[in-house]
Amino acid sequence: MQVFTFFCVESDGSVPRFDVSPLADDNAARQRAFELIDMHHRCDLIEVWRGATRIFDVPAQRSAAA
Repeated sequence: MQVFTFFCVESDGSVPRFDVSPLADDNAARQRAFELIDMHHRCDLIEVWRGATRIFDVPAQRSAAA
């Protein structure tokens, strides 16, 4: 297991919440980031970190038309 930290970045650049999760790999971390972006509608993106390394971002995929 690896420990990943997920930061919810809002449109003003603030980070009002974060999540720390032990997960098997980067694919599991990407899935968790999508879960978090779905739960926290004010997040513009989720930054995903492993230790002190930022490994990727998951942006919110919002559209005006469904």
